Amino acid sequence: MVNPHPVAQLRGLTVDIATRHGNTASEVRVLDAVHLSVHPGRVTALIGESGCGKSLAALALCGLLPPGSQTRGEIVIDGVDLAGADERSWRQLRGAHIGFVPQSAATSFTAVRTIGSQLSEVCRRLDADRGVDELLAAVHLPAGTADRYPHELSGGMAQRAAIAAAIAARPKALLADEPTSALDPDNADLVWQLLGEAAAAGAGVLVITHELPGLLRSGLCDDIALMRDGTVVQQDTAATVTASEDPYVQRFFAAAVP
Repeated sequence: MVNPHPVAQLRGLTVDIATRHGNTASEVRVLDAVHLSVHPGRVTALIGESGCGKSLAALALCGLLPPGSQTRGEIVIDGVDLAGADERSWRQLRGAHIGFVPQSAATSFTAVRTIGSQLSEVCRRLDADRGVDELLAAVHLPAGTADRYPHELSGGMAQRAAIAAAIAARPKALLADEPTSALDPDNADLVWQLLGEAAAAGAGVLVITHELPGLLRSGLCDDIALMRDGTVVQQDTAATVTASEDPYVQRFFAAAVP
């Protein structure tokens, strides 16, 4: 049974971003009355065509919308509406309550510092209850990884190191943006496993992905939220969404059902 109290939620969120073409200023609507829920202990896949607003929905849940964004609606984290909250309030939540795994894991680390020094800093800043060695073990990386620089890691290792940083403080919500897009099948399967382990430990996991076949084959996808033209058109259990007869919905699952 789905926990009725999401750890992260968008309620009717509309986002307009200011743009300028020459001397003409205007606004572009990038999210339109989005309703999206991330439940504890469950993995939710956020899918849809490129450019439909998936990454922006995740950034909204992290308080990382582009500067100047105009929002209406609610961004609820752990029961508190943070729409319109200042950066200081969001900084206190990021890492401690919300973990974020960016699409480009390697570039999320500083190039001139070792992975271990950077994870150690994350642990100190978040007052984490575990150290670098335990974090590396949690994402199936050898202890020697701590002494390596980001450019010395393979794509799969870098992605796992990014997950280690995101889960350092055992956040209630873990958001991952295309975490397997540049990985071979074996490394992708390991990333799905790690996200599943985070959910099993109680986190609500939201993963943006175009690699739906692998996620469905893993058996770890509990729910699916489908976006179209800046809004979520359906969110339900994976079994319910994949069984939909809507042609737009089915196009995402024609080659993805295990």
